[in-house]
Amino acid sequence: LVMEKELQEAKAATGNSQQKLVEQSAVLLSCRSQLQEVEAENSRLQLRLKELSEDYRCRLVQYLRDLAAYVDSKAPGPIRAPADGAAMKSIVDSMLQDIRASYRAREEQLARAARGYQKRMKTLVKKHENLLIAYGLQREQIRASGSSTMDCGPAELHFSITDPELLTNTARELQRLREQKAKLELQLQEVQQPLAVTCWAGPEGLGTTRICLSSPRLLTEKGWAELRKQLQEFTHHTQEGLEQERSQLLARALVAEERVSELQEYIDQHLAR
Repeated sequence: LVMEKELQEAKAATGNSQQKLVEQSAVLLSCRSQLQEVEAENSRLQLRLKELSEDYRCRLVQYLRDLAAYVDSKAPGPIRAPADGAAMKSIVDSMLQDIRASYRAREEQLARAARGYQKRMKTLVKKHENLLIAYGLQREQIRASGSSTMDCGPAELHFSITDPELLTNTARELQRLREQKAKLELQLQEVQQPLAVTCWAGPEGLGTTRICLSSPRLLTEKGWAELRKQLQEFTHHTQEGLEQERSQLLARALVAEERVSELQEYIDQHLAR
């Protein structure tokens, strides 16, 4: 009776874990869909940028044509030359100010769009990674329960991001470990299937005892012990990698700030005239 009760509790816990696993899978698919939408939005913005660049070029050509028409329309003469020169300078200054203002506004708009896009992408990638980790933990809990009939779902590698532009060094290392984990799980299943059904019957004179050569639960625990060992090693190496990446990012940030200061100084001195 006690064993039956424990079995029911284990089945209930496994069912809850599987339900959470399904929910995590649905959220992962939703994140992947959002990622595709963001990529489509980025493509649309790139196309819009191309169209606006063409428009600005056309406007610049039109400015030059207007300038040529203005100069050609003025009759030469020593009396009108000073006035024409002042008017010409005023038109050119106005034209250049308009061009600078247009390009400055466009640069600010593109910078805001790029920052917003990068921020959304980082948020989505981080959320996707957290969900993937939770999904992996749910699969491990189901496997640790010892139930061979429950479907643990596809491996984490199936939901991983493959776009190299979105992968950091840590994400690439996680990707490599997930590939190794998927291979180990496949090997474990291949070894577990034949051993789980191989049994031996004792001699007739000594009774009818049947002894299994391998226990699926013990085999699973052994395999997961090896995986846990690899994950512990990965955690240690990942911490070192994160510290390295953090130092590199800080150094790059300092260099970028210096470069921005130099560019801003150049703009203030030369382009803002």
